[in-house]
Amino acid sequence: MFYFWIFLALSILSVSCYIWQVMGAAASISAFIGMAILTALIYVFTMQLTNGNEMVTGLFLFLAPACGLIIRFMVGYGKQ
Repeated sequence: MFYFWIFLALSILSVSCYIWQVMGAAASISAFIGMAILTALIYVFTMQLTNGNEMVTGLFLFLAPACGLIIRFMVGYGKQ
């Protein structure tokens, strides 16, 4: 599970850096905070739903960077 967390942290940071380059600092910081909250929620709920199965929980955690990127672009491009 430790490697899942390291890869997830790197994924979230790389998505935040990409958003910083495309949309600016404010969008990147808000996306980072949103992805961190989404990660915590996914972790808590999937651990309860799967009765502590860390492998399934770890796989579901990778939805956070993808969802964060998609949501940030949908919201960001709507403002332009």
